[in-house]
Amino acid sequence: MQIRKSSRAIVLNKQNQIFLFRYTFDFFAEKESIWITPGGGLDEGESFEEALKRELFEELGMKLTEPAPFVFYRTPLYELKNGEKVRSEERFYLVRLDKAEFSYTGWTESENRRMTAGKWWSVEEIRLSEETFFSEDILEIIERLSRGEIPKEPEEIV
Repeated sequence: MQIRKSSRAIVLNKQNQIFLFRYTFDFFAEKESIWITPGGGLDEGESFEEALKRELFEELGMKLTEPAPFVFYRTPLYELKNGEKVRSEERFYLVRLDKAEFSYTGWTESENRRMTAGKWWSVEEIRLSEETFFSEDILEIIERLSRGEIPKEPEEIV
């Protein structure tokens, strides 16, 4: 079984909205589009923190200047079109922004093909939405972080 490690950013603004990309997973057995956090896989020899900085710069044009707290993790199992199973080891880091001026000029060919939108989401918009999000725990995650409840140790999410 293949293991894919990735760093992901829970990007929140002053209004406690979360920034997400609409991403189409066309390489899974069941093609689906979901709203995901910025981030991606680790390059060879790269730490989770280094990958986080690189991915934020590539996907948002954002330079992370301070360490971001590692707050959540998950390990979903996916099946590729060829039947191969992939265990994803995802770490989520909290990134707060005062202002958001993003640049998408660093996107890879894959990101240009698969990321079809970017949007700030409020808790209420997510609650009322019929869209699919990266985690079943998304509302609890945003509400907790909005109240300043940052886990002392990373917690598992679904």
